[in-house]
Amino acid sequence: MRELLQFNRLYADEQLRAPRGRFVLRYDAAGTAVITDTERDEVTWRAGAAGRLLLGDRGEVQVEAGDSHETIWRSGFAAPGAHHLILTDAGDLELLSGEHVRLANSRTGPVEAVALRDAAPAADITADAYLLSDGKKRRTVVREQDGQLRIGEHWPNGGGGSYALSGPLVDWLEQEGTVLGWRLLPVNGTKVKARTLCLTDVAGTVLWHEGAPNRATPVSAGAPYAHGGPELGAGGRLRHQSLTSPSGSHTLVHQGNGDLVLRCNAEHRTVWSAGTHWADGGWAELTADGDLVVHNPHGAPVWRSGTAGSGARRLAVRDDGRVELLDDEGRVVWSVDAHTSCDAPAVDTPRGAVLRRGQTLRRHSLTSADGSTVLGHHDDQRLVLFGAGGTWLWYAHLGDAQRPGLLLDEDGMLRTLDDDPERPPPAGPADELRVESGEVQLRRADGTVVWRNGEDVADADAAEAEQGEDFEAWLEELNGLEYFCVAVVHDTTPDEALLRLGADPGQVRTGTWADLLTQSEIEDSGMDDVCLAAFALGPHTLLVENNGHPGTDSSALSLGTFAVSCSRSINADTSFLVYRDGEVVADHSEEGAEEPTTSEVRAAMAAMNADAPQEAAFDDTLELLCRTAGIRPTVTDVTGTARWVILPALG
Repeated sequence: MRELLQFNRLYADEQLRAPRGRFVLRYDAAGTAVITDTERDEVTWRAGAAGRLLLGDRGEVQVEAGDSHETIWRSGFAAPGAHHLILTDAGDLELLSGEHVRLANSRTGPVEAVALRDAAPAADITADAYLLSDGKKRRTVVREQDGQLRIGEHWPNGGGGSYALSGPLVDWLEQEGTVLGWRLLPVNGTKVKARTLCLTDVAGTVLWHEGAPNRATPVSAGAPYAHGGPELGAGGRLRHQSLTSPSGSHTLVHQGNGDLVLRCNAEHRTVWSAGTHWADGGWAELTADGDLVVHNPHGAPVWRSGTAGSGARRLAVRDDGRVELLDDEGRVVWSVDAHTSCDAPAVDTPRGAVLRRGQTLRRHSLTSADGSTVLGHHDDQRLVLFGAGGTWLWYAHLGDAQRPGLLLDEDGMLRTLDDDPERPPPAGPADELRVESGEVQLRRADGTVVWRNGEDVADADAAEAEQGEDFEAWLEELNGLEYFCVAVVHDTTPDEALLRLGADPGQVRTGTWADLLTQSEIEDSGMDDVCLAAFALGPHTLLVENNGHPGTDSSALSLGTFAVSCSRSINADTSFLVYRDGEVVADHSEEGAEEPTTSEVRAAMAAMNADAPQEAAFDDTLELLCRTAGIRPTVTDVTGTARWVILPALG
């Protein structure tokens, strides 16, 4: 392991290792924790007693006796706020904060790490200087021993988390003329904005940001070319797409993760890569001036062949494994010859938009005729149908199979070549798999579509025919149905409903749901804060809270009237309550009543053809809420303005 968390014990079968592996903290034959220099085979540090070593409650390295948890030795090496113990490449123990900021070194003593401003060049972040955005949430970027950057977000109550950026990405982030810092950026293409770590150039243009990439404008397909053929002309782009040599022996593919990879199809292995797997999308392009460039989703170049001005007009994949850039006269101006010794046999390769019987889609791609939709690999484990803008329309998980792919077998059955040989075929029989705009279809010879985007057409049509009223679309528009707390209050205005929950009239604002969530980010709202929006539904009010806290489960809402609330937490805990005149008159939460106790719930159950209110409250929470309250919210009802407020945690 690379670090020991506070209060975790180092057990007999565990080791704490320095990044380069030379120094190891482990137990000797007597059960005493020691640091060993493995190159010299000598002990450089020894605990003062045999027993289990840990980082204790005062941020001190100490030893406990057996299973009794009695402290029998204290090292004196401590730092307030220490949450992690690590071993350095110099053989020293170091204490880190919960944000991985260095606090103390066992040899040199306390460390005074410097907090930089909230934006700085990535190269300025060192072992002793970290990026900090300090508000209700503390956001940090810290340099780790191995040179990686660790991104952290921490709450005042001690919650939070962190993750590390990969080495190649960190190297790219350190380019001159750029700054790493936080900005309010749209979330997943929505109008909601969140504070996001990003890299910007001197003009303020975003070159990269953490999380799923947002694209300001759609990316064009580039110059037309023969999809899946052996060549790409100047101006052409590969976006999750491939070029395959004439015999089918080798394929150059731009993967969904952003890497440009050359595959030997006979040996089923990668023989060359641009090393841009960290780019998370984007495209590869042969520019008009002859440079082969890999871009990230923001259009920033992350790799290039360095052949601008060379006159290169074609990118070609050869049967012997070479990838070449050629000028108008056929002269090679750049090449990849990592596999020139290969004498691979011909492979029946799918090209264009169609996979036929007997063919296997491995690292090749299929592209719809209009270039908008691509079936290709995101990485080694996922085969994805990419739509416009790189959206995922369907995917198959291939696990850890040695030769993953999608096979349309000779019997017409579509089979995923994954790590489960017993998995039944997902579809078939049929004669071809075809990619059309927005979908992948399995077709018979007469053109009949039997499977589309992962579903049998007959089943999908039946499900569509059976589909009744949609009671969830409005909430899915707001927060994706992950977790929520919703209430309906009869004959009450939005302002009155918010006041009953304790809002100060001066705090209540007018705006959209996106405005509320963006303001929550601006104010660095804590995990326990309640973000409430109140939408008018005729004479009634619909209250929506985003976190799944019991922010709208309040009997005060129903003073002089009738109200219903339901919630689902991040842990999938649910509640369902009915109120009348300030009192709870029905509770069908997980521990509530098993039989309907009010006429409104009984009528809702009858309309749903349901027997048990607890089951309905768990499986069809929103439908039960809407039917009990007698409302039918629509997407239009919740995409306009509302009255909203951000409150501290409600009791």
